Amino acid sequence: MKTKLFIITSLCAIFLLSNRAFALDVYLEYTMTTSGSKPITSKMYGKNGDLRTETNMIIAGRQMSTTLLMLKNRPGVTLVFNSMNKTYTEAKMSNNAGGNIDITVLGNEKIGNYNCSHVRMTAEGKSWDAWYTKELPTFDFPMMGNNANTKKVLAQLKSKGISGMPVKVVMYKPGTKTPTLTMLLTKHEAKDLSPSLFTIPAGYKKSSVDFDANKLKNMTTQQKREMMEKLMKEQMKH
Repeated sequence: MKTKLFIITSLCAIFLLSNRAFALDVYLEYTMTTSGSKPITSKMYGKNGDLRTETNMIIAGRQMSTTLLMLKNRPGVTLVFNSMNKTYTEAKMSNNAGGNIDITVLGNEKIGNYNCSHVRMTAEGKSWDAWYTKELPTFDFPMMGNNANTKKVLAQLKSKGISGMPVKVVMYKPGTKTPTLTMLLTKHEAKDLSPSLFTIPAGYKKSSVDFDANKLKNMTTQQKREMMEKLMKEQMKH
C-alpha cells in the first residue's frame, strides 16, 4: 500500500501542475478505493508549492497513520513519516524521462456536481483515466517542475487543452479495464494553512532505510524483495 501511496502522490503532483493559477492554500480530500479493501480517505494540503498528504490505514492488522511530504526545495524526494516509531523515510523518485506517454481526450462527462474533461493516459503497458474540471480553482504547485516525466506530461496535456482540478482518477490492471485504484474528490476548500504542516515533526528521526526509484529499476527481483522487506521491518519497529 505504501508503494501505491508514492504513485498516488506523484500522480496528484502531475495533475495539479497541469494548471497553475494563483498563490492559494488549498485543503482537499480524496476517497481512495482499491480492489478488496475498504475506502480510505486521503487528506491533502497545498501551500506555496508544497504538498502534504495524510492517510489512515490498517497494516498487518494495526491502525497506522501515514503522512507524505513533497517540498519544492527538495524536488524528486517524498518524505514518508511513520507514526509508529516516529521516523521518516526519504523516497527518491525517478528523474529520467521514461517512455512515451500517450494521452487521449475521451470527451466531456459530469462527475458528481462538476463538468469534466475525461482523459486516458497509457505508458509502458499501464493505463489510467483522469477527469478534470475547470469549475474549481487550482493552486500554484511548482515543486516537481524539474522532473522530466512531469514536464513531458504537462506539455502533452497543455497541447490538448486540458487543465483544471482532477475530480476522479482510475488506475487499471495492465492490459485490462479492471480498476485497481480509484480516487474521487470529496472536498475542496481554500483556507489558510499553517507552515508547520510542511515541516518534519519534532522528535522524528531519519530512517536508516531509503527508497530510491532510480536504483530500483536496475535491481534484481531478489534485491527488490530484500529492500522492501528491510523497509517494512523498519516501518514496524517501535
